[in-house]
Amino acid sequence: MRVYPECLPCFLNQIVKTAKVAGLSREDTISIERKVAKFLYKDLKPELSPGYNATFVHRIFKKESKVEDPFKNLKDKYNSIALKLEPILYEEFYLKAENRLAVAVKLAALGNVIDFAVPTSFDLEREIKDFFKTPFAYYDEAIFERFLVSGKSVLYLADNAGEIVFDKFLIRELKERGLKVVLAVRGAPVLNDATLEDALKVKIDEVVDDIVDSGSDVIGIDLKGAPKAFKEAWDKAFFVISKGQANFETLDEVYEKDIFFILKAKCNPVARELRCNKGELIFLYNKHLLEIREKDEGG
Repeated sequence: MRVYPECLPCFLNQIVKTAKVAGLSREDTISIERKVAKFLYKDLKPELSPGYNATFVHRIFKKESKVEDPFKNLKDKYNSIALKLEPILYEEFYLKAENRLAVAVKLAALGNVIDFAVPTSFDLEREIKDFFKTPFAYYDEAIFERFLVSGKSVLYLADNAGEIVFDKFLIRELKERGLKVVLAVRGAPVLNDATLEDALKVKIDEVVDDIVDSGSDVIGIDLKGAPKAFKEAWDKAFFVISKGQANFETLDEVYEKDIFFILKAKCNPVARELRCNKGELIFLYNKHLLEIREKDEGG
């Protein structure tokens, strides 16, 4: 995916939101915005993904603010809320389901959708119930089931803190079907993305076979710059599950690997790339996406 014109104001808005979370002053926020604007003017690489470019935006923030992990407190809060919801979701939705695989996929998608800042459990429960009534723009469960071969390895690319608790349901389902699951997290703090620290806090290490990291604070997946352990897990994987927008942005044109994307299309550029509407839910096989794009382009 390439940078869209709408991405540039979004980069600056990310700085405003991050500065607010970090408690920066008006003057410091504007100072960092000016440096980011200079980067956008001189060094932006519009032929590369929004995630790739946003990485440098957030590195500027960390350097200038001297705040290495501005979202740490929020990530801890998200993890805590999600852990409290986990047994409720397990009892009320997963165990009662006729098709547990379908529910596990939907719970993984729910993690990419839910607003963890909602103040009361009542509102959260209502949000969850409403979510299960929401249709997916693409739902490639039939294709997905053909890849569930016992003994094969899956690389599961995590997205945000809190969200990784909801990934446990799908990971357990894969494990029950005899697959080996390797979880990949960010190698360093950026935004509210899950790191190894977050993975250990929610005890997802007790569910997966192994955990690797991306080696850095790159937003999304940098296959060329990834460390050896990540590349080995990528090469050995029978298929990949990719959670969230940033991972999609950096992998949407990778077709030599079988990838299943699970996300909510949260902005217009991503929705355009997916040929869906903003706000729609996605469970999409990358070769299916290729077919859609080729048909759309008259190929």
